[in-house]
Formats: sequence, C-alpha cells, structure tokens
Amino acid sequence: MSTNSSEQPQAVRSKRSALPAAVREANAAAAVPRIEWIFFFTALAVYAVTRFAGLTRFPIYFFCDEALQGNLAWQLLHNGFRDHTGTFLPPYFLNDRRWAVSLSAYANVLPALLFGKTVAAVRGTSVAVTILGAAGAGLALRQMRNRFWWTAPLLVGITPLFFVHARLGFESAMMASFFFCFLWAYFVYRNGNPRWLLAAFFFGACTFYSYTAGQGVMLVMGVLLLLSDLRFHLRQKKTVIAAALLLALVLAVPYLRYRRLHPGVVQEQLQVLDSYWIHPIPLSAKLAHFGRNYAAGLDPRYWFLPNTKEMERHRMDSKAFLPPFFLPFILLGIGVCLAKLRSPLHRAVLFTPLGVPFSGAAANLQILRLLGMIVPAVLLAAIGLDQLFRWLARVGVPVLPAAILSGAALAAGNVALTREALVHGPTWSRDYGLYGMQWGAPQVFRAVSEELVRSPAARVLVSSTWSNNPHEFVSFFLSPDEATRVAIADVRAWNQHLTPLPANSIFVMTPDEYELARNRRIFVVPEPIRTIPYPDGRPGFRFVRVRYAPDAAAIFEEERKARTVLQEHAASVGGETWTIRHSQSDMGNVPDLFDGRSDTLLRGLEANPFVVEIGFPAPRSVAGVAVTLGSMDRAHVTFRAFPEGGGPESTGSVTLANRPPKDAIEIRLPGPIRAARIRIEIGDAEETESSHVEVREIRVK
Repeated sequence: MSTNSSEQPQAVRSKRSALPAAVREANAAAAVPRIEWIFFFTALAVYAVTRFAGLTRFPIYFFCDEALQGNLAWQLLHNGFRDHTGTFLPPYFLNDRRWAVSLSAYANVLPALLFGKTVAAVRGTSVAVTILGAAGAGLALRQMRNRFWWTAPLLVGITPLFFVHARLGFESAMMASFFFCFLWAYFVYRNGNPRWLLAAFFFGACTFYSYTAGQGVMLVMGVLLLLSDLRFHLRQKKTVIAAALLLALVLAVPYLRYRRLHPGVVQEQLQVLDSYWIHPIPLSAKLAHFGRNYAAGLDPRYWFLPNTKEMERHRMDSKAFLPPFFLPFILLGIGVCLAKLRSPLHRAVLFTPLGVPFSGAAANLQILRLLGMIVPAVLLAAIGLDQLFRWLARVGVPVLPAAILSGAALAAGNVALTREALVHGPTWSRDYGLYGMQWGAPQVFRAVSEELVRSPAARVLVSSTWSNNPHEFVSFFLSPDEATRVAIADVRAWNQHLTPLPANSIFVMTPDEYELARNRRIFVVPEPIRTIPYPDGRPGFRFVRVRYAPDAAAIFEEERKARTVLQEHAASVGGETWTIRHSQSDMGNVPDLFDGRSDTLLRGLEANPFVVEIGFPAPRSVAGVAVTLGSMDRAHVTFRAFPEGGGPESTGSVTLANRPPKDAIEIRLPGPIRAARIRIEIGDAEETESSHVEVREIRVK
C-alpha cells in the first residue's frame, strides 16, 4: 500500500513533465481566469453583505422620498398600473411638485408585492440594483484587460459617497449603477460583439429614466461616443444598426409620451429648482453660471476633502465623498487613459466624468445630482491600481500575493466602514430635525399605530416640522383605516387663534413644539403619554393630549389687539432716511422692501391686509407705487397718499386674480400730489386674517 502510494505521485509527476511546454502554459493561463472569477464573486459577496447588514438601521433616517417609492409601487399594484391622474403605465411620477420619478417606482413593484410597504423592501431594492452596478463595473474593467477588474465591487463599496446612497431608496444610486452596466455593454460591443449595442441602448435608457441627472449623463456620453467611434459604428452590419435604431425609438417612447402628457414641464421643473436659466439675466451670465457650476462638479476638492456644505444626511460624518487614497490611483488612471487615447475603451473612460455635472449644473450643485461621479472614480482608480502592479511585476513583485493582499485590504475596508456606520452613525449628527437628519419616521408611525389601537376614539396629529414631506409616511406606514384617524399638523396651527381642537386629539410634538406649548398660557399641557427618545438619548417626539386653558379666549383677544399696533423702523432709501411703519412681521427686514431684489421679502405675521406706511423726511411728488408680492390667488392693493398740510388724501386701488408671483403691481393716483406720508394696504381676498402676506419690493413713483 505504501509502495503504491509513493510510486503514484512520481508517475503523475513524470506524466506532467512529459506535457509540452505550450500545454502547460495554456493550463496555467486558464487557471488565472478561474481564480479571478473566484475573487470577483467573493468581492460581490462582501459588497452585498456589507450593504444589507443593518440596512434599516443606517442611514438612521427613513426619508420621505424613500416612502414615496413604496407608495408609488403600491399605487401601481392596486390601481391597475395607473397613477393618481389615471394615466396607464405613466412614464414619470409626481414627487411633490416635480415629475421626477420614473424607473425606480417600477423597480419597487415586485418587492412591494412580495414584502409589502416596508423600509427593508424599499432599501433592499436599491441595494439589489447597486449589486448589479458593482458587477457591471467589474465586467467593464475586464473588457479592458484590467487584471484587477475583480476589485471593482470592493472599490465601489469602500467609498463613503456610495455607501450612504446605495443603502437609501433613492433614484440616484440606481442611475449610477445602470451607468456602470451601460459602459460594460458598450465595451463588449466595442470589442467586436455588435449585438451588445442593443444591451448598451437598454442600459443607457435605464440610466436615463432612473433619475433626472441621468438624462444629462446619457446625452453627453451618447454624443461623445457617437462621434469618437463613428467609423466603427458605420462599419457594422445594417441589420444591427437598424435593430439598434428601432430599439432606441421604442426606448424613447416613454419620454416622448411624458412631454406630450406634461407640456412645458421642463420650464416648470426649472422654476421649482429656481434655476438661473429662468432668471431675467443675459445669456452670457447664464453660460458663465453654468460653467462655474460645471467646473465645481469636477473640482477634486469637492470630492476628496470633507464637504460640510452638503447636508449631514448625505455624508458620513467628516469623511470625504471619495477616499483620499483613491486620488493617486485616479491620477495614474487618467495618465494611462491619455497614453492609450487611441484605445476606444480608455477613451470612453475619460469621457465618463464629463456628463456627470451636466444636469446638476443647471441649478445649485447637490450631491444626489452628482452621484454618477462614482463611475469614473472607480474605473480610473482600478486602471491606476492595475498599472501600479504592472510596474511592480517588472521589478519582481509577485502579482498573485499582492492581489490577494490588496483585495483583503479593500474587503476589510468595506467591513470597517459598515461597522463604523452602524455603531457611530446614530450620533454623528445630533441635529435630528428638518435641517439635519430628519430622523424618526419608522419610530413615530409605529408608535402612532400602537396609540390608535390603545385609544380607539383618538385622533393623532403628527408634527409637520421635522420632515420635508411627512404626508408620504402616513400612507406608507399606516393602513387606510388608520390613516383616516391621523393628520399632519402641529400645535402652532392652534397658537394664534382660538380654533376648536379635534376631540380626543393626541399631538405628536417635536422638542421645540413641546416647549412652545408648555410656555404658552393658552394651553394646558399634561405629562406626555409616550416619549420617543432621539438616538443620542435626549427626549425626541412626545405624544401629548393638549387642550386649551379656560381663559384662552381672553388671552387671544388681548394678543390680537396688540398685533394691530404698527412697528416702526428707519430705512435708508436713495440717500434719504424714511420712517417705515408696518404690521407685525415674522420674516425678512424692512430694507428688503427697497433693495431692488424680488428674492428678498418682508412677510406679515398674520395681518390681512398687511399695512406699510412710509413717512418722507420732506414732502415729495407722488404719482403712484409699484409693489411686488409673493403668491396670492386674489391680491387687493390699496394705495393712499396724504398731502402736506393735511388736505384730503388721494387713493388708488387694484385687484388682480391669478397673478404671476414676483410680477410688480402698479397703482396710480388720479394725479400727482405732494405727499408727506403714504400708506399701502395689501390684502389676500381668498385668505383669512391669519394669512402670511409677502411683500418683496416697493417702488414709489
């Protein structure tokens, strides 16, 4: 037995040594791809595990836009795939005031059908798509003969930028993921597989429809790839080109239908974003603004230094969006691509950053609109990494051990990033309100559901001041029956006027609202029936049965009389000092009325009409006044001029309905008079006394 066992390996070794050298080299070459595929699927597994781990715990907030995805998917399932307008298979869905959601709503349909409306289902959908994107990144690099193509999922996963957003149910991460897949398909096509042009068109359309910023990405990339590879495209078989053009036409149908369903939508979107493109400024100024924004989106400082200008909920504490150690590899990758500019794949990688800031530059830059920058960052870093190890191989450094060590280090980085987020993420920021993390939706509405069961006659009023659009949470977390007993409202709505409180009402209050109610004599505030602590342990949301005090009516009347007293200020206008008396305000300053800008304002606290009186240092000739206001359904403006010496006043008035905001309203007097004082009364005929009248500009003529 022992003799046979010792002789067999020797025989095997003899047979192997007898194999031709070419065969041995071929076997060794075949073993390398197998190892790379093992590394690749291991890297994908690390990425997937670190994305799904603690998915409902980090990011610590569940945003209204995430709830919207689940609500839209649920709406499609239960309304025969129609939206709220009755449109069948709508190309885009309304998100607040913008038609900005498309493919992501459909991507959430199957998870909603299988798992219902849950945080895990919405975020899990996003993670699943980003796994596809991470795979696409690696496969695109493999088409470039990059020996470290398998590291792509780990490179994607180790970026703080994508770690946060891949775990959110936002459209932007889907857009970036499909962009990776588009490049993979295009690279296969460019390497001599014409039919993959159809896959490239498909993934390009997915990029386009995933997020509005993807439209700019694909516009720029499409033009650049068409022109740079034009001769290659023209050499393809006519049947392939015809099939690709037919597919492109089919994929364009949803967008063409969208523009037909919503004419003028681009102008409306720009108005919502307050884009400089719709401002009355010269074209040269608009182009200059675009250029500055575009350059800022490519600025390395934006990406590799901690960016405190972006909202805290889109960052990982003080970390940069991209790891600083990426920078030398990216620079090296750019150098390699420039040296291989004749290579269509390397040339395409150089194009990838150019489309990312295109759409975002049309308004204020914001990281969600620039999330596609993860694509060039990962591809260029991988190209730089590959080049570094090619150099090291020339001086005798063994590639396989170095590759294993690099992969292990990147995997450890993914695990460490996940651990840091789950352990320390809840207290990176202690601002859990509207301008911070907007924390609390699952916790609040879980408690609301419990209170509805505990108190069958109760009506719950959830604060509106801690989240952008809390109405989405009502339909996401609560059943239709529960939703009928819940409203989005806060105690401030009962703070200015005696308004009957809903019977058996329970207010869900933020800390600021709770303190306001406790400090107002009009309210009786008992101990909370429930308190939800913030992640740092401080009291967060309180459930309180607030009621009016017995003398609340008398207190309100006393306060109403006090509010009718005009406030007095001095303002410098045209080198003169004017005395300005106006109704009480809650926003803006008196100089804002005369600064020549329609984007500043003085807003009335609740007066309707809102009164502005102007006393001149010396009598002057007055023929009329031009007043620029905020939005009103039906504005009524009265202008009174009081002549010197106390003669009869001169009056003019105008009433306008459906007036565009920021358009000046002119009121003329019957004739010019020398006035020592004028009075302007601005009312909203469609609102009550508590209306907030916005006065943006006053010009005396």
